[in-house]
Amino acid sequence: MKEELQRFEEEVLVLGNLVEDLLIEASDTLRDCDLYALERLNDEVRQVHKKRLVIEMGCLSLIASRRPLDGELRSLVAMVEIAAELERMADHGKRAALANYLTADHQLHKPLASLHRLGAETQALLDGALAAFARRDASAARMVVVQAQEIENVHLQVRRELLAVIKGKPRIANQAIFLSRSAYNLRRAAERVVGICDWVVFTVKGSLGAGEPTPEIQIHLAEEKSVAL
Repeated sequence: MKEELQRFEEEVLVLGNLVEDLLIEASDTLRDCDLYALERLNDEVRQVHKKRLVIEMGCLSLIASRRPLDGELRSLVAMVEIAAELERMADHGKRAALANYLTADHQLHKPLASLHRLGAETQALLDGALAAFARRDASAARMVVVQAQEIENVHLQVRRELLAVIKGKPRIANQAIFLSRSAYNLRRAAERVVGICDWVVFTVKGSLGAGEPTPEIQIHLAEEKSVAL
């Protein structure tokens, strides 16, 4: 069982690295107005879906056939859930990049730069969460949760910049509106990192959010009132 667990742990880390690369590529696609990158992103998202399925089926097969002990069972369940969160992150990254065809006239330099920062910081959070998973470090996972709260500040900055575009350049307001959806999807990807950290804590402590006093695991974000900010 130990060898099988290690193999799936490695698969989860490989999947996480794929998603990290995808998030950065999605942010680059927006910033650089790369109209040819979407097809490549679609292929990468399909790879993520396939690898997630392999991890899920393998872990469930071990649960059904090997009757793992409590600690092993927690690890298998957590890996299924972490792989699912990573898959959702990849989907958010893809959706964020879909607005790039609307920004090809390069009139949104400042919001695009802020969006790129949002994507880069989300990728950095995921890197920290994966490191915590690899080390089974609940304290490190909690620290990532604390750091994740900064994402809301970056997201609010993007919204302010896009609102200024809507007010000052009504002719390209539709571009700002669609980019607001990109920012929303990158923020949602960051929330998925928090979910991954939750499952790391579960693996180590035996229950979600268990153990010593911790920061709030979930980021409480206000719902957007409309698609147009």
